[in-house]
Amino acid sequence: MKLAIGDVVRIRREQTLGTVAGVVTTAGGSAVTLALNGGTTRPVSPDDIELVARGAKPPTPAHGVAVLAFLALGLIAAVINGDTVYGLGASFALTLFVAFTTLTSVTGALINVFLRPRRVRV
Repeated sequence: MKLAIGDVVRIRREQTLGTVAGVVTTAGGSAVTLALNGGTTRPVSPDDIELVARGAKPPTPAHGVAVLAFLALGLIAAVINGDTVYGLGASFALTLFVAFTTLTSVTGALINVFLRPRRVRV
């Protein structure tokens, strides 16, 4: 199971809800540290928990600026790639297709690599 900090999980045997605060390595293997009600934390075995909801942080202004920067990089790559394909003698439709796929793949890859939540397999 892949978990990120902030995910909501339930302890199976107790039906207690908590949020993932971190992952620690012990002599018996890895343990997930849960933040419970009242500000307490507790390590729990990954086999004893089940995922209830994924935690998501609200987007920040820095996140928006990063998305715009990645979109600009994708647009630059699309123009360069489209111009190269058109210069090699491709039709307008093929050039448009190559430019669009370049834009979506470069922008999507940059967003997935740098802005996705970090998940840890436990």
